[in-house]
Amino acid sequence: MPGSIRRLNSDHYEMTLNPQKNTFSFLQVTDLHIGNKGSWKKDFQALRRIKKWARLYDPQFIIITGDLFTGQKESHEYTVAFATQFFDDLERPWIYVFGNHDPEGNTGRETIRRVIHDSEWGMVGFHKLADGTIKHDFLVDIKNPETTTPLWQIYAFDSGSEKGNASIKIPQLAWFHQTAQTSTETHGQSIPAIAMFHIPLHEYHLLWQDTTLPKMGFGHERVCFEEDDGSAYAAFLKQGNIKACFCGHDHDNNYWGRYHGNILLVYGHVSGETGYHRHWPPGAKQITLEIGSDEINIQDLVDE
Repeated sequence: MPGSIRRLNSDHYEMTLNPQKNTFSFLQVTDLHIGNKGSWKKDFQALRRIKKWARLYDPQFIIITGDLFTGQKESHEYTVAFATQFFDDLERPWIYVFGNHDPEGNTGRETIRRVIHDSEWGMVGFHKLADGTIKHDFLVDIKNPETTTPLWQIYAFDSGSEKGNASIKIPQLAWFHQTAQTSTETHGQSIPAIAMFHIPLHEYHLLWQDTTLPKMGFGHERVCFEEDDGSAYAAFLKQGNIKACFCGHDHDNNYWGRYHGNILLVYGHVSGETGYHRHWPPGAKQITLEIGSDEINIQDLVDE
């Protein structure tokens, strides 16, 4: 059975899954960049690859860490509807966060959110700040049919795009803190969680530069953490529930490791055909979360 999703609030979903050998597994795809004029053949190739991996590895859900779309969006609503139908046809829950390129083409975030909101399996949420500004951050509880308490949680953040907004900002972290506190009070315990967003944190750069810390994978470009100043990582450490972070954005970086404080920092493997990727073919990651443990297993996927 593929599981089910339920929208509890504009910024809160519940995903009920059947564990596989006491684990939950998901496929992380990132930076597909579909929708460029004349790129349909490459877009089809990238999507067929994801469909193949979904059948081969049978992940229980899919995470898209931004830049699903990019530029030249003369018919952007149709492109969004096409992508939404593609992921729905995989017949399993999928979670989407905005990348810096997604709202290009005078479309904006709300158009994309409304289309995904009406899908069968897609999840993208939002909340309002005190000044009325909409931020597309949301929480997903992962449960099995026998439990009322989440076994894992996913905090999804919109890491922004425009100058002055290209990172997870303090008001969003206040939302995170309040949401996590409410969860702890509701369930009587802190639930282990992962965070997903598009633009990497500054700590991804520090992790790569620190030769004393073990890492897997490769880094072939400067870490483009944009405007991140360490506030997000500090908030995750203070709250104590975040066990791993998953991002995209830098197509030629594909590494993961634990930074100081023991949070696992993971780059997605660029999944699209039209973006730059000079050092490896497009791919994805298969992630496994263990129930009752903070253990997280990672498998990098590429075509042989």
